[in-house]
Amino acid sequence: MALHFNMFLLPNEHIRFLKANPYAVDAYLQGKAPGLAHINQTLMAKVITILKGGIEQTIPKDWPSASIAMIGPEVDHRNVEQHHYILNNTEAWVKGAGSVFQTWLDINNHDAIKMDANNESFAFEAQSLPALQRLLADLNEQTLRQRFDAWLFIHNPDYQVQEAEYQQLWLGYQRFKTNITQAVERGLGLMWVTQ
Repeated sequence: MALHFNMFLLPNEHIRFLKANPYAVDAYLQGKAPGLAHINQTLMAKVITILKGGIEQTIPKDWPSASIAMIGPEVDHRNVEQHHYILNNTEAWVKGAGSVFQTWLDINNHDAIKMDANNESFAFEAQSLPALQRLLADLNEQTLRQRFDAWLFIHNPDYQVQEAEYQQLWLGYQRFKTNITQAVERGLGLMWVTQ
């Protein structure tokens, strides 16, 4: 089982390329060129891909040349349910952009793009991010604290939260909100990988 849930921003074209070439995700994250053996296809394979509605597998011209900066709160296998609750104010499964953390809880019940056969990477194209931005806009520091406390009351009512925990959560969500706002302004999508 993967331990960490890492999110980053990228253009829709890159999401489509990485969906068609999931082996290239690690190279993308490290800012390295993917292995060309996988990219170079026969003419017949390219024609079949296009006929099936796929995209030609050409490395995007603006492929990163340095490691990608990760964004978002610190999410791991121990707190993903908590983050789902904080974002959506419910433990129930949701539709749309709110299902970002849900992909790790139920790999078949969400609205994200499955990026690989192993269910380790998911994405939202740019048109989905304004809805995520609206969900994040509802989270101010007080709301975050209330939702965190409500989740703890359900799952661990005896736990005494330290102020530093609230602050760490709030800083993570502030960074996430800022980055999603920038993504919406720049027309970028969001991808997350489990590592």
